[in-house]
Amino acid sequence: MLSMKKQWGSCSTQGNLVLNPHLVKAPKECIDYVILHELCHIAEYNHSERFWRLLTQVMLH
Repeated sequence: MLSMKKQWGSCSTQGNLVLNPHLVKAPKECIDYVILHELCHIAEYNHSERFWRLLTQVMLH
């Protein structure tokens, strides 16, 4: 697994996504997860139970 010194991605309260440029070196599954994780923050800007349910839902589709 890749080791990054900073976070892999983030989402601002305005919905702006920022991805670590080193993410492109990660396996496709990791890239997909980080992007989906950050996109879910547009709907749920936290790590609440609702956030994790939404992330699980989109990952299963």
